Amino acid sequence: MASMVLLASLFDPSLSYQSLLTPWFVQLLLGNYFVFLLFLVVYISWRRPEKVSMARTMAKWLLLFNIFALVLSSVIYRRQAGQSDVTTQAIDTGSMTTMAGDIGSVTTQALDTGSVTTQAIVTGSVTTQGSASTTLSWQNEQFTVPASADQGANLIPNILDPDAINPQDVCPGYKASNVQNTEYGITADLTIAGEGCNVYGNDIAHLNLTVEWQSDSRLHIEITPTYIGAKNSSWFILPEALIPKPENEAKNGSASFESDIGFSWSNGPTFSFTVTRLSTGDILFTTENTVIVYEDQFIEFGSAMPDNYNLYGMGEAIHEFRLGNNFTRTFYAADAGDPIDYNIYSNHPFYLDTRYFEVDEETGEHAYVANATDAEKTYKSYSHGSFMRNAHPMEALFGPTNITWRALGGNIDLYFYAGPTQVEVTKQYQLSTIGLPAMQQYWTFGFHQCRWGYRNWTELQQIVDEMEQFQIPMDTIWYVLLRNWLCTLC
Repeated sequence: MASMVLLASLFDPSLSYQSLLTPWFVQLLLGNYFVFLLFLVVYISWRRPEKVSMARTMAKWLLLFNIFALVLSSVIYRRQAGQSDVTTQAIDTGSMTTMAGDIGSVTTQALDTGSVTTQAIVTGSVTTQGSASTTLSWQNEQFTVPASADQGANLIPNILDPDAINPQDVCPGYKASNVQNTEYGITADLTIAGEGCNVYGNDIAHLNLTVEWQSDSRLHIEITPTYIGAKNSSWFILPEALIPKPENEAKNGSASFESDIGFSWSNGPTFSFTVTRLSTGDILFTTENTVIVYEDQFIEFGSAMPDNYNLYGMGEAIHEFRLGNNFTRTFYAADAGDPIDYNIYSNHPFYLDTRYFEVDEETGEHAYVANATDAEKTYKSYSHGSFMRNAHPMEALFGPTNITWRALGGNIDLYFYAGPTQVEVTKQYQLSTIGLPAMQQYWTFGFHQCRWGYRNWTELQQIVDEMEQFQIPMDTIWYVLLRNWLCTLC
């Protein structure tokens, strides 16, 4: 070990001879050689019995030399420590600044007294101001993280901070230009409509809009920065290798454009878009009367919603089945067991929206009903789905009359599913976007026993034995070990 430390000092200039020449190190170094020579003495005594007397004499001298070296190193060490103090006088109201790298020259400047240069092993910078005198003394000084280092700023989430800047009040939005009709939809250029607000990042001045009907039941809307390269692609573009994109079924001829979903846009006063159900004229999603905020570390857009709207989904969270209109859903996967209304294991930024209407039998007009609870009336329900394909930390804010999407990166990659029933929305989402569930193993269809908190294998075995004793069916018992799920088949 001592030899390794000695070799390290030859290659690392930060280890000076003062840091090596300490009593414990000398003792360790000499002890290594003492043991080596002692083994040599034993070997001589075993191989040459006539040399036993000489070997004993060598052992005595080695022990005395070891003690002498230890005492000598202690004296040298203390003498060096006494010579390493540096004292600097700061006159009147002068200031003293000490700056250094890993090792090298430390220059101390004092008002009206010139400068003093010395050598030390320090890290970072130290600034001292005073009106009398300042004494700086060190020996092999090491940087120590202060106790206050873990005391960060007292930050408040924006949704709880009444003084937080509302991007909708200060950001300019965008203007659409160069709008082109394509075979499957439209494309356009979006240019920032004024001076950037830069509230939670740097505004992206130029964006590309792509709208395409991918099937008769699915509409895709994507807004992405115009300038994407190797340096920023991974920040704004979610690789399809991680989350595959739904395919455009119209391109391979398996779908037509006879869709019940319509798309329109406007530049007044800034760019906005609206998604409607053509058969009823119902607005499914619209950014009208809001601005789209697109920064490198913050994205925000939203839509007005009907009174008492009914949204479901937005997993994974423990929440009532109907999300309600006073709820913030955070999308940030956390290995948390069962917190109420907080993010847990996975993210599914998808919601299903169901609306109820009264239909006029003569005109066929649909009138939205906020509270479809009258048992004597007949209501017609329509459902649609919306999926936000983004893997950055996100949140969805459900207000009394609106929904707002926020993300800390990525792009706006929205998909709308026409339905019009809940079952059809689910099928459209599964078949095109996330896929169908895989067929499970045969044993998974049996009786399972699972809980958090089995302390050891002995307790687990006891549970298995007792289940068998009381003839309680059990095919599988789950046990959590080292934060990994292990399965023990019975």
